[in-house]
Amino acid sequence: MSFSTFFRLLLIGAVLHFSSCNSYYVKNKELMDAVYSSDLKKAGRLLANDQKFESQKRNLLLFYLNKGTVLWMAGDYENSLVYFRKADYFIEDFNKSGAEQLAAVFTNKNITTYAGEDFEKVILHYYTTTAYLMTGRLDEALIEAKRMLLKMQRNSDKIKAENKYKRDAFAHQLLGLVYDARGEYNDAFIAYRNAFEVYKDDYKQLFSSEVPNQLKRDLIRTAYLSGFKEEQERYEKEFNLNFSPERDMSKREVLVFWNNGLGPVKDQNSVNFSIIPAGNGYVNFVNHDLGFSFPYYVGDKDERIDLLGMRFFRISLPEYISRVPIYKSARIEKEGETFVFESAENINAIAFRSLKDRMLRELGEACLRIALKQLAVYKANKEKKDGLALAASLYGAISEQADTRNWQLVPYEINYARIPLQASDSVLTVQLNAGQKANDTNRQTLRLAKQQKGLQFIVFQTLDYSGYRRN
Repeated sequence: MSFSTFFRLLLIGAVLHFSSCNSYYVKNKELMDAVYSSDLKKAGRLLANDQKFESQKRNLLLFYLNKGTVLWMAGDYENSLVYFRKADYFIEDFNKSGAEQLAAVFTNKNITTYAGEDFEKVILHYYTTTAYLMTGRLDEALIEAKRMLLKMQRNSDKIKAENKYKRDAFAHQLLGLVYDARGEYNDAFIAYRNAFEVYKDDYKQLFSSEVPNQLKRDLIRTAYLSGFKEEQERYEKEFNLNFSPERDMSKREVLVFWNNGLGPVKDQNSVNFSIIPAGNGYVNFVNHDLGFSFPYYVGDKDERIDLLGMRFFRISLPEYISRVPIYKSARIEKEGETFVFESAENINAIAFRSLKDRMLRELGEACLRIALKQLAVYKANKEKKDGLALAASLYGAISEQADTRNWQLVPYEINYARIPLQASDSVLTVQLNAGQKANDTNRQTLRLAKQQKGLQFIVFQTLDYSGYRRN
């Protein structure tokens, strides 16, 4: 195939594929509107009728994740697991296509198969673990909690630099809670201790997240139950907490997970770069505001002159936009005591941090795309084919788009509270607080399993948000 024929085909593909440059969020608006209004039946029907996802492998993972999440929100845990398993298998079996990656260099990442953000692969196992917990299958829940931790460890192996999101405190904590429910207190203590170290050393610095007070109490309690007297006393002193078995242990408890709001959506952000000579056949793509300089080897003198003649160019990068939850806090009042929900995992903050951690790679790939497209224009000009040069230039402009796909149904934040129960307790009332005034509250009733001893689990979700925010 000749160079000119190749670019004519690319141009045709560009016009067909990029004529609509709406973000994935905008294209998914009907589904999101159904979710926002809590019409989960409609959301399920939209997903069932949308064959585009199933027919296009590049979006298949998002279909599985969205379908599983909608079913999970509706309390249909058994069927949600069907789709979450499909998502898990897809992730495990995923292999990058060389042809897709090459095509993406000349177009953009939207044409590639979506493999999921690293943190999305971790959060998937929060849903499967809780689905098993809600159906009383502790053995399966333990396996999923371990796999959640394993996925995070795989991510960590790819990240060598310090001060990046490479350990997940909540993965350790969730594993500890499952061990706790199984009465395996030694293992629970180890998992809680690992969670405490990550909250203290990583989360405070990266996400401004504090160690949950409930985790401190669980750490002391499981040290006591495991016979670790020295560790118990050390943590009591460190946390300034006095443990009393009679007061701090209950035969019947409930652990309530509260998924507050919805995580961020991806949009496109355009960034201006300049090209300056670097010598020895190189040019540098530079953005002083970002503190970014990317060297690119051209070699050929004429091609280097052509790139330098461009001077300035614009690239498209993904950026997250937060959906700010309406509810700022929540609590349960019971028999004169108040149990406040604490943050266990701020997924919104993790998403922003994860994108920041890999932005250098995103910038490098975008600059490479621009260089190749501009050199294509140069070759067309060199052949003195003005029409082809115009086509190549037009193609380069309209194909420069960021990949705005992401799993948009994850919560903004996962919160939790642990509450001791009496045998007669059958419901709990959650007070959700949107502000400081009394009329800024809402109430939600949670039903408990009858006369169930030990630790049981409840999950619920609030979807309300007050607006969008660019961090």
